[in-house]
Amino acid sequence: MGNESARPDDAREAAQVRLAVRRAFTDAPAHGRAPRPAIQYSREVDRMGLLLAEARQSIVPGTVAGGLRAVAVLRPGKGGDASAHEVATVRFAAARIAALLGLDYAQAGRRAAGNGGECYWLPLSTLSREQAAAAGILDESRLWGGVVPFAFVATKLVSHPLWRKDAAAPAGWKAVRGIEDCTLPGYSVFARQDAEEAGIHLLQAGDIRLKCAHARGGHGQVVIRGERQLAQWLDSAAGEAVADGLVVERHLVQSITYSIGSTRLPGHDIAYHGEQRNVVDRAGAEVYGGSVLTVWRGDFSTLCAELPEGEVAGAVRAAMRYDRLVRANYQVLASRRNYDVIAGVDSRGRRHLGVLEQSWRFGGASMAEVLAMERFAERPGLPWAIAETVESYGDGPLPPGAVEYWPGDAKSPRKYARIVRDGC
Repeated sequence: MGNESARPDDAREAAQVRLAVRRAFTDAPAHGRAPRPAIQYSREVDRMGLLLAEARQSIVPGTVAGGLRAVAVLRPGKGGDASAHEVATVRFAAARIAALLGLDYAQAGRRAAGNGGECYWLPLSTLSREQAAAAGILDESRLWGGVVPFAFVATKLVSHPLWRKDAAAPAGWKAVRGIEDCTLPGYSVFARQDAEEAGIHLLQAGDIRLKCAHARGGHGQVVIRGERQLAQWLDSAAGEAVADGLVVERHLVQSITYSIGSTRLPGHDIAYHGEQRNVVDRAGAEVYGGSVLTVWRGDFSTLCAELPEGEVAGAVRAAMRYDRLVRANYQVLASRRNYDVIAGVDSRGRRHLGVLEQSWRFGGASMAEVLAMERFAERPGLPWAIAETVESYGDGPLPPGAVEYWPGDAKSPRKYARIVRDGC
């Protein structure tokens, strides 16, 4: 298991970083700033722990129990498939959370723990139980993320039953009873024959969507409108891609994807509902473009109490049921619980609402959650706030108050977050 490692200091670089981080951590408008090179930006993020007190004095630190001393990024194994912009984003968040909690930002997480300190971890991905134990994580008070018994539990595969009871499945698979009540019609499959049979069955009632188990952000998906297209796609798919797991589910149009979630940091509990936006990337594909969240102090029960009856309230109830069923079935430990819930119509005009997948790790909406918790710490009487994350492929000026945490490059989007407005 690898952790963040410290890098040598340099006076000139430190001065440049100090200025850049001060800009990123203040609420001053950032109009007209040119994107910085990715390598320089990465160095800025690596250095933030040294500069937090100077750069972000307006964050009100909380009181942390349990002997925690530092916040650190945890990279399971070799860091998984995390890209440069994902790593930089989590580092950025770790530094801000350190300031919020009144802790150090530890670049060398293992060394900090080894010297007698206790780390609060931000993993790059959902952890296995073995990875969590190796980092000393015994309960949710030691991480912002999640811990699962098997890797597939952290994917969209748990959103659906198998095609048939004796179908191929990974070790540890257990049917989640009642999951069909809060998800779209669909199946999880691990063999070519099962995928074809399940797809043909679902096609009798309209178009379907195939999703690779480990794809994220709208990637690794295809809409299937007929049996011939299904067979052609399966013929072209690599055998290991099918063996790793596919989701075969009802395809919806005229749809809205809601973000429903709950986050718990030491001394900070929030819950939120919101909507996702899609954008077109540089390859012309429609991908995730950020989320706008209405964030409340409290938990899921707070959302139920505050929301009027309607589709959003229905999305919250679906997310809560999914959360309860899946976490109980697999004994999942999670302090960040985010659920994508879609509402729309199928190709035959029937309306559906269901949970697509879960995220028990740092995700696309996480920086909006961090900014909301900062806002609540600064304004104790504030009951709710609207925060957003944006992922875009343009280079226009940032809106007032935006915090840019990745400038974008040829392969990745520009990323920023901001508080849109305060509640009352």
